Amino acid sequence: MTILRHDLLDTITPGIEVPTSFGACLNARGLYNSLQFVLRLSPVVHRLVDDVVSGSNRSWEGFQAYSTYVHETVHWWQHVGSTLGLVVSMSFPAQSHSNIDHLRFLVASGKLHKSIKAWADAELRNGRDHSDGDINNANVAVNNALDIEFFKALILRPDLIHEFADSPYFLSVGHSFHVAYGAVLGLLSTTCDTEVAHLPDPRVWSEEFAALGANQVEGYYPGSPIGRPPVGLLAILEGQARFIQLQFLSFANEEHLAISDLRTDGYLSGVYTDAFDWFLRLTKSEPPETVHDPLVGLFLLICDLSINPMRGFPLQIEKYDRFITDVDPGIRFYSLCMAVQGMPTLKNAIREYSRSEYEEAAGLLAAACGFDHPFRGLEEVSAWALDAPGIAEILAEKESFRFEIGNLPIRVIFSHFVSFSIDKLARPEFFCWAGAHMVGERATDEILALWLQNLSLFSDKEDDDGVFPRDFPNRDREAVDATFNGFYANNVMYDLTRQWILQDGPFQYDFGWLSRRHASDEMAGWAKELFSKLYGISPDAIQTGSTP
Repeated sequence: MTILRHDLLDTITPGIEVPTSFGACLNARGLYNSLQFVLRLSPVVHRLVDDVVSGSNRSWEGFQAYSTYVHETVHWWQHVGSTLGLVVSMSFPAQSHSNIDHLRFLVASGKLHKSIKAWADAELRNGRDHSDGDINNANVAVNNALDIEFFKALILRPDLIHEFADSPYFLSVGHSFHVAYGAVLGLLSTTCDTEVAHLPDPRVWSEEFAALGANQVEGYYPGSPIGRPPVGLLAILEGQARFIQLQFLSFANEEHLAISDLRTDGYLSGVYTDAFDWFLRLTKSEPPETVHDPLVGLFLLICDLSINPMRGFPLQIEKYDRFITDVDPGIRFYSLCMAVQGMPTLKNAIREYSRSEYEEAAGLLAAACGFDHPFRGLEEVSAWALDAPGIAEILAEKESFRFEIGNLPIRVIFSHFVSFSIDKLARPEFFCWAGAHMVGERATDEILALWLQNLSLFSDKEDDDGVFPRDFPNRDREAVDATFNGFYANNVMYDLTRQWILQDGPFQYDFGWLSRRHASDEMAGWAKELFSKLYGISPDAIQTGSTP
């Protein structure tokens, strides 16, 4: 029996930090910690991975450590390479960018309270209404921020719906999806498609969604029944990353890894297996014996299709009443699994992990569910690189790593999304079944090149769990450092802005994860200075606690 070690296979922290209740989410960084964008490994895994890369250690322990590196890199791909991952990741800065003018209005009016939500709620209870400019701007900021929070909760943790369905701020599932997608597209178009000539234009959506609400279409009007899928994005992402990791190990080992042993030993439990267990139940499949089984390949394909909806982004919406069904990852996962019942031969279709298998199986599943074939979206994004000057510009910035200061994190992440999409269109089988392609006869020089050009941007070190830019060959170190510093300065501001709007109590300057070389008071002073430059007021001047 193959021996595995938990200290080499298990991640330090979950790939995505998810509080257990919606209330806790509002007092944390939220449902999806896209602030850090950092790949973290334990010191022993760091050391073994370095040895594997250098060729000095090709032991089984080294492969186990490298499998964890693969797992964490898959999370990076999910953040910046999947369409839904990009929307969710960009929703964090979108909360800030969509509210800057409203927050500056409050500063100019002298209404300096935290949280803005608590202050505005109290003022409304005391008889003020939205005809007052400060109340109106505060209410818009709060609604923008909360709709994005609702969207993330709905797709990541559908079981949390009961905690906010009765909130006066929650209108409907469709409204939250509309606001989140619209805010993200507004941010992306402002960054690199100012004429909205290539990206979908959310300005044409409002009338269509309003009509759905007026006609009482389920999911799009206040008080509409809310049906949620059995699993959400969190379970799909973690199941995908874990099974890719295990396939890497299984293909690297002479003895195929048995799923029953992996369950017994705790490598398949909790969030790592929730989606897979539902996949087996919905497809009416018996548990496969090994990780090599074609059924695991089908599961990974369904995960890939679930997290890559096409309508709204990158393709324009055509059927507005299907928007929820088209983009919700849990609903997509459920629909794709149910489609397998009518096409049971798909359970044995993934044997070579080839492009042709991906294209054919994805086409059959997408057609059965009324979804777009993934190639449609990938082709659209690839065309942007040629036809959209602003997007071609950020791709050129990516090559030199000299990004313009304006909206720098958006330029960095979106340029990597476009580049990733181009690579995936060329070799979708690699990104769907990476574990099967990184060892053995499929591990060609082309695959290695794809792997190396899609590694995460930032990571910790063996002896320092701060955040550092990866070593980029043929790129000026000064440019890399400038991008790194600008990226995290902006992300700190996104965090403080969200706190200001939604979190009660004093500001929290919990940025020790970013650097261990600076004391906490230094980090707090740096964050306050950034805030002052953006809003013209120090966070120390903002009143916290009860409102008058």
